[in-house]
Amino acid sequence: MQRFPSFPQHFILPGLVFGVILATSSVSRAQLPMESNPQQSAGQMEQQVAELQKVADRWDEAVYQHDQYALELVLAPQYIDISDKGEVTNRDQQISEMMMKDAPRFQLTQKVVSVRMAGDAAVVNGTYDRLFQGSKLSRTKPRTERGVFSQVYVRTRNTWECINSQRTIIQAPTLTGKKKSADESTGKPIGHDLGFHLPGLHHSSSSDAQPQQ
Repeated sequence: MQRFPSFPQHFILPGLVFGVILATSSVSRAQLPMESNPQQSAGQMEQQVAELQKVADRWDEAVYQHDQYALELVLAPQYIDISDKGEVTNRDQQISEMMMKDAPRFQLTQKVVSVRMAGDAAVVNGTYDRLFQGSKLSRTKPRTERGVFSQVYVRTRNTWECINSQRTIIQAPTLTGKKKSADESTGKPIGHDLGFHLPGLHHSSSSDAQPQQ
């Protein structure tokens, strides 16, 4: 009868543990280059921003044209809107206000700055300009509102629908008896970067004021 050599148990157990550790470290090193690729992450961010910007553009066009059907394709049935004044409305209320005969007509321009993915949801941050047209009948003058927004989108039927939007208006500093700033006079949209730092947000009027003679 052939016998196989036997090894003590205190030699077998450490060998098995060492083999498991070696295999685990090899798999980790093989996966590391795929998980930490900054160029790929930056490319994905640009693609996501461009994709959500197209949705924001359809939203802007639907609001300007008072197109109910187009707006329903962008806003989810459970959509909730929080205005810069803290007013909370749903999708039906937003559409009803837009379709009113005396509803103010304005041009909305939303600029997507950053996108963060969470499964099938996307958290979008950006800036917006809302240009209200003047009316001789109501004796109103054109005015522009500028601010930042934070929105949540969900992917539905291979498209994106917004389920939550919150806006914060940014008031430019006004000086009595002084000329308008260059940003106000040119009407250019507020600047931004991926860090979401908005110039003009923390400006102080004390440095612009001149001492009286």
